[in-house]
Amino acid sequence: MANKRAVCGVIGNPIGHTLSPLIHDTLAAHMGQALDYVPFLVESAHLEEAIKGARALNIKGLNVTMPHKKEVMEYVEALDEMAKKVGAVNTLVSTETGYKGYNTDAMGLRMALECHHLDYENKNVAIIGSGGAAYASVVSVMDKAKSVHVFNRTKANAQLLKEHFEEQDYNKIEVYSEEELPKVPIDYVIQTTGVGMGKLENQIPKCAGTLLKTAKIAVDLIYNPDETCFLKEAKEKGCLTLNGFDMLFYQAVLAYELMHHCTLERTSLENIKRDIINQLEQMK
Repeated sequence: MANKRAVCGVIGNPIGHTLSPLIHDTLAAHMGQALDYVPFLVESAHLEEAIKGARALNIKGLNVTMPHKKEVMEYVEALDEMAKKVGAVNTLVSTETGYKGYNTDAMGLRMALECHHLDYENKNVAIIGSGGAAYASVVSVMDKAKSVHVFNRTKANAQLLKEHFEEQDYNKIEVYSEEELPKVPIDYVIQTTGVGMGKLENQIPKCAGTLLKTAKIAVDLIYNPDETCFLKEAKEKGCLTLNGFDMLFYQAVLAYELMHHCTLERTSLENIKRDIINQLEQMK
């Protein structure tokens, strides 16, 4: 493995904030692998071209981030069962016939929540957003949550999410517009949209104030900035909070294993994560 230089990357828009190269480079160093991991800015209109180009260039694997996690499913040769369950793809792995799509977001989020002991069992969980990360969040908590409540700017898109999971016989999802009130007190909020990063860094989802009135735990899948306006407000209201870094790390570990057909020692992950955090501190 060490003698062959692999080329992998991440596609998304925006992409300048991504920490994926740092994480994958650190994992590769730990495994003694020569790796070039490149962030690629890909416009939605050019997604198919980008996938074909990556294949032609023999790029071994790609991570997929906003806003391509659902649309990229159209351009893969096969889908893993978890990707089908989530209805979104965040990892592409090259095979003899094309890319196979996987989803490591759902398990990555679950690992992050469990690592920080943020228990969602028998909780009324609100999810803000209806993109690929929202679908993954539903899968992460659906086994133990009492109910799931999806809030989205376009209610019709939240309804599509509900229908996706109803086809899998999961019937505990309620959907709302951003202005509607939840039918039950919310215990746990997971923010999955891009509101709070980039050009929207100083903004907060419209429904956040209502949901945080009763919530005890608030999770934002954004990791840059470290603390979004949503998390600041949640902390002010007394919530336990978690940003998206741990989910990013754990989904990257799982994606790395898929791309390179290897297994990282679970006992070493905390040390690797600490190494990445130290590198981030030095970069500030």
